[in-house]
Amino acid sequence: MHGLSWRRVVVAHNPVSDADDPSTRDVLDQVAFVVEGLRGLDLPFETVAVGGAADVRPLDPGAVLFNLVESPPGRPRAQIEVATAWEEAGVPFTGSAADVLWLTTDKVATRELLAAAGLPVAPGAVVDPELDGSLDGVPPPWILKPAWEDASLGLEGDPLCRTPVEVRQRAEALGRRFPGQPLLAEHFLPGREFNLTVLEDAGGARVLPVAEMRYVDFPASEPRVLGYEAKWNTDSFAYGHTVRAFPDPAGEGEMLAELERLALGAWGECGVRGYARVDLRLDEQGDPAILEINANPCLSGDAGFVAATAHGGLGPAEVVGRILAAAARS
Repeated sequence: MHGLSWRRVVVAHNPVSDADDPSTRDVLDQVAFVVEGLRGLDLPFETVAVGGAADVRPLDPGAVLFNLVESPPGRPRAQIEVATAWEEAGVPFTGSAADVLWLTTDKVATRELLAAAGLPVAPGAVVDPELDGSLDGVPPPWILKPAWEDASLGLEGDPLCRTPVEVRQRAEALGRRFPGQPLLAEHFLPGREFNLTVLEDAGGARVLPVAEMRYVDFPASEPRVLGYEAKWNTDSFAYGHTVRAFPDPAGEGEMLAELERLALGAWGECGVRGYARVDLRLDEQGDPAILEINANPCLSGDAGFVAATAHGGLGPAEVVGRILAAAARS
């Protein structure tokens, strides 16, 4: 027996069509992972596509929604609207609350909160179309990204800008593609990159084995950035040469402990529930800075979150069970 209070689970995900890009279709792999875990827990379930607040329906007593709803490209607030509707209807669901999803979906708001709490972030600023002082205090090179998108949308090609002219040109292109979104320019941190998986249990948030993203045999012309191609274009150089590894705590325990401290600090400041992934990178001096915190991160079988749980000895049933238990405690 699973020992959970929920008697039935409704796995909710955003609608997917064959015409959608890989970052959107990936949610079906997440559904498969969760379903595998639910079967291991012997929990009855059904799956349902939820495209917006209008699709929200009440649940039977004893049921819970496993929230896998993501925002499609160009609709970055969709998942927040759905979560808000569930809260207003009194529907219990897994993962973070609507206000936390709003915060962590906004890269500008997240970095401002973390910086105010004394947690390190990369130097950065919102870029206006004319660059009127917006890059002051932010040294080059810069990486420019739309503030509300995930899955590395907007980080196609070479996202690094080395001159203000390049920043202006890329800002204009991103502004046309993502109208109405703030554009965040950050100093590109050249050091090692880490993903920290955080999973809640009855004792609180726990960091699983720390993963490092390694850029293997990258030529000088290839930016060491986990961009769109590295995540989704299986035929690209970046996809085949961006490798996940797990550093040995015996050799780098002090640094890994600092990364864990920062990840848990970000978790607490942002009010995350259930599970998260925190991305960090080292600067020129080897000091870590938080790039972003991902509430409700990807649960597909080849994603970083699941890789870390597997490296930590947790299978789908254990992961899904902990996420469901966290929802019961909220």
